[in-house]
Amino acid sequence: MNNPESLALMERDSKVIAPCQHIHYFPISVARGDGSILYDVDGNRYIDFLASASSLNLGSCHPAVTAAIREQLSQYSQYCQAYVYVPKAVEYAERLVSVYPGGVPAKVCYGNCGSDCNDAAVKFARAYTGRSKIICFLNAYHGNTFGAASMTTCSLNMHRKMGPFLPEVYHFPFFGAELPDEAVERDCLAEMENAFTYFLPPDEVAAVIIEPVQGDGGMVAAHPIFMKKLYEMCRKHGILFISEEVQQGMWRTGKWFSIEHYGIIPDGIILGKSVGAGLPMGVFLARAEILDCLPAPAHVFTLSGNALACAAGIAAFDVYQSEEFQTRLRENITLAAEKLAWLKERHPDRISSIRQIGMSIGVCVCTPEGEPDGDGACLLHHRCYETGLLMITIATNVLRIQPPLTITPELLTEGFAILDRAFSALEADRIPRKLLEVKSGW
Repeated sequence: MNNPESLALMERDSKVIAPCQHIHYFPISVARGDGSILYDVDGNRYIDFLASASSLNLGSCHPAVTAAIREQLSQYSQYCQAYVYVPKAVEYAERLVSVYPGGVPAKVCYGNCGSDCNDAAVKFARAYTGRSKIICFLNAYHGNTFGAASMTTCSLNMHRKMGPFLPEVYHFPFFGAELPDEAVERDCLAEMENAFTYFLPPDEVAAVIIEPVQGDGGMVAAHPIFMKKLYEMCRKHGILFISEEVQQGMWRTGKWFSIEHYGIIPDGIILGKSVGAGLPMGVFLARAEILDCLPAPAHVFTLSGNALACAAGIAAFDVYQSEEFQTRLRENITLAAEKLAWLKERHPDRISSIRQIGMSIGVCVCTPEGEPDGDGACLLHHRCYETGLLMITIATNVLRIQPPLTITPELLTEGFAILDRAFSALEADRIPRKLLEVKSGW
């Protein structure tokens, strides 16, 4: 890969930006994006299988979104909604509440990112219920503000040197869809029920906050039995059930929200990433009576609900509603499933399992002996980068594949062909293992 300009920018970056802000996967500096294609400052072309951490569900520079941003920018970019009423913020909130599962009357609380909207969920849950305790799950990722990091358990580096964290946050095992039904039926709530008996009074628990699909934890979808029993437990004890959709919302899994795959109507939904269509935004979307329980300025920020991000969000929302988008999404989900099956058939000794829910995909890399292979996953994503495909690893040995939902069939096919060749190179031991010297990840 010829990338002197990217390497030079990395050197400049190291002198002025905190190292904690980079998870070093590959030396690339983005110059421009066009749909599902990125170009770096050296002119190299890449197929985007990352979608900027699922914050660009419509890809880079979608025409409708770009036009909406330009139009709004010609009027004004933002004015603090703590003191004025922002037409675009109202308009976007009207759209968002219109798709709340079950047609439940809902309201919006705007933030700047998914992390601070995880914080909002804790604030509102405690205020509404009069309870203090929060239940989350092992292997979860909720973000990097202090409250969100307190709930996150997928990375030790998000906890080292920074404690103590938010009190009264309790973590329990997450039961994924790959587990046997009988084991889930028997065990999924056992530790929680034991805690309720001995040290965690259920009538002091304000909320359960759960990712129906653990994204950075490895693209692990919750087992349906686990979700059903957990929801029933919440109803039994008056505990709010809050769905964390920062990465998986906005049609990433083939529906507005991943919780809809389980037939559950949550009390609240946490959104970030693509809710701003590429601009910084977070949303806590919840039943109206919950969001009515706190007065100003309990959760307000100078730039939250800004006109520019709301204009972008409105434009993206309307694209999602179109038949053209829905057709492309259905076709892409089907094509991705076909390519994944093809990939597994070609490399059975290196792929232990594939996790797909809509356009959220995890490919689990293993050794020929069937053990999880984090080194192999690292070599694969780097070879893909070298040959024009961007993706990363998560959960040590899982390739994270989340292309823009609007990717063309041709580019989706080309991307999987590049990944196939990378697997072949790994199997033939043609990828230099010196790359592991700079191995990074979650």
